[in-house]
Amino acid sequence: MQRVALLVLAFCAAQALSQPAPLDADAFRSEAASQYRKILSGLAAKGKLDDDVALIGRARPIAARLIAAAAQVRPEAAAWSWEVHVTSDPSKGAFCMAGGKILLGSALVRGLDLDDAELAMLLSHEIAHALADHRRASARDTMSSDPAEELREAAIAIAQESEADRIGMDLAHRAGWPASRLVGFYDKLAAMQAPGTFNSSHPSAAARVAAAKALARQIGD
Repeated sequence: MQRVALLVLAFCAAQALSQPAPLDADAFRSEAASQYRKILSGLAAKGKLDDDVALIGRARPIAARLIAAAAQVRPEAAAWSWEVHVTSDPSKGAFCMAGGKILLGSALVRGLDLDDAELAMLLSHEIAHALADHRRASARDTMSSDPAEELREAAIAIAQESEADRIGMDLAHRAGWPASRLVGFYDKLAAMQAPGTFNSSHPSAAARVAAAKALARQIGD
């Protein structure tokens, strides 16, 4: 169960932070930055912000390469106020909020035993969500939603995850990692997912591995 929880945290943490998005992109990024500051403040108060020196030493140089690649895909991202922080709080996975606000949980990285290429794939997936404005979808009122709406939103979430996988692999490859090494991230996710595990907001682990391998072959090294 703990491993499954880590898997869910890897890609769903940011969804829990979603708020109804302002129409104005600058206002939305400002709101995201405000939420990010609150999260960091809470972690700092518990002594769990940037407390893994080794991980932050790995993550920031990797993220810098990915951020440079992101500016190639979306030039305006070069002007974002990017930040990269880490935490040992086991309740935090990984996310990138609008405007380039990244948080990475050390429990997730250690649980998956990620090498640098695999860590780049994780970070690039999260960065891809921000580049594609996936977090701008308005949060629904779960008390008033109907089953048809829930199915529609689940389909949107799955499509967004697949898109972030594709954009993320392209970013990491642009940043210099061989596509064949990036696939290892998805292999590790699949290996730790318990049989029969279901996640309504993500494609199955097996489907993601197959898609990643197909994309890696297309991209080449």
